[in-house]
Amino acid sequence: MPFKSDEQLLKELGKLPNMEMPPETKKKIITTIRSKEATHMEQTVNKRSFGQIGKGLAVCSILVAACWMGTALIQGNQPAALPDITNGSSPAAPKTQPAAPGPSHGTAQPTPVVPANDELLTTIRKQAEKGAVINSPYTVETTVFDTVEKAWGAPDSSVYANGLTYATYKNRGVVIGYNKGMQIAEIRSLDPKIQKLTLAEIERQWGKPNRVSEFAGQQIYTYDVTDKYQVKFAFEQPSTGNGLTLVQYSVYYPQGNRNLMADLAPAELLTTLRDLAKNGQTLGSEFRVEKDVFDTVEKQWGKPDVVSTVSGITYNTYRDRGLVFGFNKGMQIVDIRSYNYQLQYVSLADVVKTLGKPTSTANVAGQTIYTYKVSDKYELKIVFSSIATGSNNDKVFVDHVNVFYPRGTINNMAG
Repeated sequence: MPFKSDEQLLKELGKLPNMEMPPETKKKIITTIRSKEATHMEQTVNKRSFGQIGKGLAVCSILVAACWMGTALIQGNQPAALPDITNGSSPAAPKTQPAAPGPSHGTAQPTPVVPANDELLTTIRKQAEKGAVINSPYTVETTVFDTVEKAWGAPDSSVYANGLTYATYKNRGVVIGYNKGMQIAEIRSLDPKIQKLTLAEIERQWGKPNRVSEFAGQQIYTYDVTDKYQVKFAFEQPSTGNGLTLVQYSVYYPQGNRNLMADLAPAELLTTLRDLAKNGQTLGSEFRVEKDVFDTVEKQWGKPDVVSTVSGITYNTYRDRGLVFGFNKGMQIVDIRSYNYQLQYVSLADVVKTLGKPTSTANVAGQTIYTYKVSDKYELKIVFSSIATGSNNDKVFVDHVNVFYPRGTINNMAG
């Protein structure tokens, strides 16, 4: 039978599942039902059919339930389902929906935000494990330089340095280093994105470097990313401001920079270094400490790439030759450092086995220094790229060597 009042109708609706809805929605539902009620009353008067009244009430009931549940779905955004209705059969069991993941109030959990520099370092490492840098499709070890030149054309410049030829592609921000067989052994990235990376961020994600070195005004931190490939981060001190700036990083394949036919075995190399040091020389230099002045070097080799001064000694670097000359105020050469690529294959264990116990040792700035007094005037200093602990002697490798003339520094250090 029709409802006498809106209150009676709402009372009946209240018997359905209790769900919240705004007043305006309730008003719309009542208006709709009243309209349907009027239609069915008209049908009842005209046809006097009890069956029509029953059908009308059934339609209204379904309409009420549908409106009520639909409103709840819209307002609460909760899954719900009406029972299946079949002709003359019992209602089927309600179909349950799986609960949405997350808190009971239904709000989605925010996705954790990964810092951009962390993502960049992850990408750098993944690419390095394949032998590539982030802004080049080529890989060390498996690519020959001819392939690069065919695709990119001739490089902007090429220079031979310490066993490899380095071809620079300025617009691509890439430097390719290849050996005499054209095999790529090193790829350097100059991508501007890396300049925002700090040493603290690198160490937080990658841990402490396997090697630390300094050459040509750069501090270089080396990580072994696989048993074959290394990543080298090269930092420089900016002319303005504090801290270090990452200027480039490279993926390096050390075996690609070895000439098995020409390179010396560790024992032979160390013996050669000791013999040269007794004469005031070192690997790759015909100039000698004490006997030569720096003017002679500059006349033959030209201007150095980097100039710096420490405790009254001026150090001039020739990057391509892997050599650094230190001279006093009288221009007398008192220190010559060699960064020859062959040295990095020599371990501390090799040094002790060949040269014996050093005269003295020191740990400075993440490096271990072994000093051998090779004559009454000269010293051979072997600088390792990490700290020696005694148990890792076969995993600590040479970074560079010095032939040093201590007497040449006395007056300069005093005055």
